[in-house]
Amino acid sequence: MTFNVENLFARYRFRDLEQQHLVSLFDAFDPEDRANLIRTHWNALHDEMRTFTALTVLEADPDVICLQEVENNQALRAFHDRYLLRLGGRARAPWPYHALIEGNDRRGINVGVMSRYPIDAMMTHQHVETMVPTPLGPRKERVFRRDCLEVHLDCGDARLAVFVCHFKSMEGGRSATRAWRRLEAQAVREIVTRRFAGLQAEANWIVCGDLNDYTHEAGMPALDHGLGPLLDDGFAVDLLDRIPDPFERWTHFWADADRYSQIDHLLASPRLAAANPTAVPVVLRHGQPFRAARYQGPRWPRVGWDRPKASDHCPVVVRLDSLGSGPPAPPLITAV
Repeated sequence: MTFNVENLFARYRFRDLEQQHLVSLFDAFDPEDRANLIRTHWNALHDEMRTFTALTVLEADPDVICLQEVENNQALRAFHDRYLLRLGGRARAPWPYHALIEGNDRRGINVGVMSRYPIDAMMTHQHVETMVPTPLGPRKERVFRRDCLEVHLDCGDARLAVFVCHFKSMEGGRSATRAWRRLEAQAVREIVTRRFAGLQAEANWIVCGDLNDYTHEAGMPALDHGLGPLLDDGFAVDLLDRIPDPFERWTHFWADADRYSQIDHLLASPRLAAANPTAVPVVLRHGQPFRAARYQGPRWPRVGWDRPKASDHCPVVVRLDSLGSGPPAPPLITAV
């Protein structure tokens, strides 16, 4: 499963606009009273939203969960222990193996993994740099706005390498930010290629996450995206393309523009995709707010027009029945 869980924070925090809206609801004698009332309201809303997030995860019950927008390990473990375990009870096995390394986003928006399979190794790529053009000339900067978290899973008879990403957002305009997502996509491609020593087409790996760009819009191909380095020449296979109706691939909704797009992806290696020809992802929407009107199916009780909700993203889950034996990845650290 890949799931952008929208600001899974351990701290009390919301944006200025939200704070203004909350303040208008309360009448308090002094700033301290008002802050306490706002905090109480936020905690209640936060609890409902995390309940819906957890119910959505439990609905799919995946063995591996790749998450975006998690503050830190404390928040990840609290979500696992306080929501998934308590709501799932003994009917659900826990996810005992966790991976999260805080990345480049100063707001605390990180990527992480929860798994029922042991994690052999993990590695951050937040320090990867590239030359970027600026008005004053080229300058070296870190490529990933968050990280490309590399996690290797011991799945018994086989290994699976997972690369969890959260690319640069489209804030400021899709066209204006496309070049940076292309840099991130190119960096991921180079990381995968190096990891498998040029044999990546025959290896078991998957790139997943919120890549903040789409390849289809309104049911038609949208070729002006920034994901070309991962898709254009068959380097990876976007498993969501197997959903027959392109109108049913959407994972995110922009209310101001009434647009539905697929910006969350499961990009499998050619070998992994070929070994699972009938693996068709499922997009889960029970936690979507009612303003996402294209979805007319059932929702969790008490989901609101805008919030509470599970997330502003729909999670995507796929069942992989076959891994087989591909070329192994070399160790992340070589002993000397």
